[in-house]
Amino acid sequence: MDVTQQRARELTDELVQHIYETLVDETNITPSEVVKGGSLGQGTAVDGEFDLDLIIITRDITLNQIMPDSKNDPSFKYWLEKLKKYLLETLPSACRIIDVTKNAVMFYYSGKTKGTGEIKVDMLISPYVQNLGELYYFLEHLKEEHQSRFSVCTSKWQVEFISDQPNEVKDLIRKTKMWRNNIWKEPRTRPKSYLISLLVIKAFEIAKESGSTSAKDVTAKLQQIIGDHTRLNILWSRNYTEGGIGIKFSIPPHCLRSPRLLDPANPFNNVYSSGTSASHHTSEVDSKWHEMAHHIATLDLREANGTKV
Repeated sequence: MDVTQQRARELTDELVQHIYETLVDETNITPSEVVKGGSLGQGTAVDGEFDLDLIIITRDITLNQIMPDSKNDPSFKYWLEKLKKYLLETLPSACRIIDVTKNAVMFYYSGKTKGTGEIKVDMLISPYVQNLGELYYFLEHLKEEHQSRFSVCTSKWQVEFISDQPNEVKDLIRKTKMWRNNIWKEPRTRPKSYLISLLVIKAFEIAKESGSTSAKDVTAKLQQIIGDHTRLNILWSRNYTEGGIGIKFSIPPHCLRSPRLLDPANPFNNVYSSGTSASHHTSEVDSKWHEMAHHIATLDLREANGTKV
């Protein structure tokens, strides 16, 4: 049986509470904060398909420790294996481990108490970052291929950016995700939810500037953005303008060129590339965007499922 919205929220809160209460005793990892991301954390979940990112932020890991050439630990793998063991030992009947990737422990969580359904969870771990300015300064001095390793450090601000959007925008995001899911049946081939969310937010902003935020007009703006994607030039500088963070840094060359859709929490992440299900090879990214452009005419945000009848 599919999990309900209410049950999904209950499972989320229960799991977060469990982490706060038991993680340090079982792993010696002290959570400074547990950030709820994914569709459940951002308030953009689609009925019947709930996903949750739990980002454990801790002072027990430093940025330098997860550098590729670190002598202490060359990756997140050591920490993720500790989290996997923790889940299996403290929640043996509530967790079904799917995989441990280079970034996350993936599992299904069905809860400690009797109930129906389960939610899919990606558990990540991040060094504590006091402010974005310090992180940007750190990233500026890394090679481009190493910068993506630290995207998890900006998760808190990514979640805040989506969560702070009006309910009207979140509803449009849900509909666009339903349209996406109808086009791309296999989750691994879909444009990522973060990309979808940012595109909808920008389409809504453009429509608002034009004087109408009706579903019809936002649909038209979104179709225009995706149809003309080769000239895409979208960024939000709220988090990374020099005056906002107090530390001067330079946006890297690969994020200065169009097409670009800069992560509002991380100017070193071009979501135009990272937000597709393709690898970062230019030809594969371009192919995915052409695929989106091909299907975008079927989008209609006036419909409950976002798809033109």
